[in-house]
This record gives sequence, structure tokens and C-alpha cells, in this order.
Amino acid sequence: MMPAAPCVYIGEDLARYGFGAGHPFGPDRLAAFWQQACAAGVDQHVQQSAPVSVERAVLERFHTPAYVDRVIRQSASGDGYLDGGDTPALKGIYESACYVVGSVLDAIERILGQECRQAFVPIAGLHHARRDSAAGFCVFNDCGIAIETLRSQHHVQRVAYVDIDAHHGDGVFYSFD
Repeated sequence: MMPAAPCVYIGEDLARYGFGAGHPFGPDRLAAFWQQACAAGVDQHVQQSAPVSVERAVLERFHTPAYVDRVIRQSASGDGYLDGGDTPALKGIYESACYVVGSVLDAIERILGQECRQAFVPIAGLHHARRDSAAGFCVFNDCGIAIETLRSQHHVQRVAYVDIDAHHGDGVFYSFD
């Protein structure tokens, strides 16, 4: 029988995905979420799960090797942007982005393995990143990687992905044969 409590991913490795104090994706987002969740008693009704990282090969299920190389290089130096000016290449951003992707994929594994019925990764849904570039503060597209993982690793034939973040109006849609 599947546990009733949803899994919620909380931890410093996940909280590090951010672009500095004062930025819309600041380092305080996860702590603010968890503080409010605990104040509301949510922590008593969920399984707390530690963040999980991924290897480079997993990122390349969606992203190009050249782009992953670029993120690794710029994450080491902390110089420049990973796109046209929205997504700074801060030192360590590669590693923290790997924890976002890894936590999402761990959630999938735990749901498919019936360890939890639902999962929530508060620092996730970084769907703006394209196969070969960052966009809109999104270094890696955890949604695209999750879809590719479901298809290639779990042989899921059809995946419905509904993106309700339409404020950019950029009309980017991903199609899979």
C-alpha cells in the first residue's frame, strides 16, 4: 500500500539554487517556503526528503553536451550570463542546478516505486531553459529532463505537461515524436 504522505524536498543543497540577495530567485526562497509550511502545520503531514543530485549524462537527456560544458565552465568562473542577460553564471550554479534536477527525478522514482503518492520540489519547474541555453533564471530544464527520463528510462509512451506560466508569451513548446 502506498504511503499517504506526500514527499517534500527540503535542504541546503536545493536552497542554493539562486542568484543572490535581492534577485527574484534569491537564496531565501526555500527557507521562506518552509517557514510558512511549518507555521501552517504542513511539516506534520509530509515526508521530508533530502535533495538529490544528478550526473552530467542525465542532463544530456535534454540538453546539448556543448551547453552542459558551458554551464560547467561558467559555473567554475562565475563570469557572465548563461543566456541573453537574465540568468547569471554564478559560482556553483552548475552544482545547485544538478540538485534541482536530481530532486525532481528522485521524486519521479519514489512515486513510480510507490514510496510516496505525490511529491513537491519547491525549487523546481525551471521550464524556460532550452536545450542549448538558459532562459528566465532557468539553468537546466528539469521538466524537459523529467519527460525525457520518463520516456527513455521508464518507457512511458505519453506524457501530459501543462505549463500555466504564460506571462512571458514566448510561445516555446516542446514536441516529442
